[in-house]
Amino acid sequence: MKHLLSLLLFCFILESVLTTKRTLRNKLIKTLKTMKELNEKKMRKLAGTDEEDSSSGATDTTVQTTPAAGTYNDTSPTDAPESTSATAENGVVDASKPVAVKTKKSDNKKAAVQVTKFHGFKAPKGTGLVTFSTFFYFFGRPIVKFIIMRLRITYASRLRNLDTVAESARTDCTIENEDLAGKTLGSDEGQNVNYKCEANATKGDASTANFTLNTDVPMTMVNADGSTEPLSFDEVNFNGDSAAESINLQTNSQEIKSIYTLQDCFVSVNRYILTITGELVSSRRLLRNLALTDGSELTMSLLDNDGNSKKYDCTLNAVSSPTYSLNCDTSSDPIETTSDLLHLSSGNSNNGELLNVEMANANSTTPIVTSSGSSRYTYSKSSSGLSGGAIAGIVIACVVALAAASIAAIMLRKPSPPIENTTIVDLKNDNI
Repeated sequence: MKHLLSLLLFCFILESVLTTKRTLRNKLIKTLKTMKELNEKKMRKLAGTDEEDSSSGATDTTVQTTPAAGTYNDTSPTDAPESTSATAENGVVDASKPVAVKTKKSDNKKAAVQVTKFHGFKAPKGTGLVTFSTFFYFFGRPIVKFIIMRLRITYASRLRNLDTVAESARTDCTIENEDLAGKTLGSDEGQNVNYKCEANATKGDASTANFTLNTDVPMTMVNADGSTEPLSFDEVNFNGDSAAESINLQTNSQEIKSIYTLQDCFVSVNRYILTITGELVSSRRLLRNLALTDGSELTMSLLDNDGNSKKYDCTLNAVSSPTYSLNCDTSSDPIETTSDLLHLSSGNSNNGELLNVEMANANSTTPIVTSSGSSRYTYSKSSSGLSGGAIAGIVIACVVALAAASIAAIMLRKPSPPIENTTIVDLKNDNI
């Protein structure tokens, strides 16, 4: 009986062990199966073919990668601008070949796509990956996920007797905030969006090379659903100082860490001080201790009537939160401009904050003029009242009328009768 009980106990223990092993085996198989499914799902997403999330039933149609690079083929003459696709692979070009011949527009503030700022440029010593960021402004159109551009990289020659080498480089820019991809803006709505860009420098030392945005080759816009569309730079506007920045991208090494908008603005002028007043809102803030505050100093780029971008030292002053005034000293270079030209102006501080200006009367062409001798006048949000030119005309007319009256008074004054003076030249001498 004792042996029988021992045998039964042994069988019970053996069954428990086998059951535990089967349970562990089933759990292991299930875990491996789940890991395999997750890995396959990840691979489908990277390939842009994942259509449905089985766990939630949600559909994900957002493209995850840019189009594959095509063969580089430039059929243009040596002395003509480059003719290729933005999505083509890198190619070697003649260093003397024209680049960025197409004029960069800066007065089309209604353009659907605009360039606000290049920043954070980094290049390795030797060959390798070059990175920088770009703020694009979208106006009344869907925000794309990827933007593909073309750069001209001109490498410095180490020896004088060697020819300069140049490279046409594909540049892929990826939206930083993916939640914005596919967002459709209203017909009169605009938004600055940051993109992380990268290009491969393969033919020389990237740290000493010059990088130029090639505006002769249209950009390729990749929408959130994967569809693509070419965009000529004829349809792109360059705000602030971005047109000049695009010629030497490597000089834009400062990284913009936060972006603000001074919106619904109006302008006033007191002699050479130009003041832009509006509501300050934060569009993007990464570090709170770098936030714009009362007394912050910025270098603003303002467009004048001749299409020139002028830099001014400006100070941001609080009026009553959230209203702030941006006071710009133009004494060294007075400016003649309009609200239309000031709209979407931008500038940045030494700490890496970017300020964008949105005018309330963005279509106004009323003259705005600063000078050391001008009197104070204000440009309100409405276009009612006398303009600066009208006021100047009235003042000039008054001066002319006063001068005419003075001259008439002098001419009509009655002359006084002459005083007769007699000089005795001969006196009669009486004899005594």
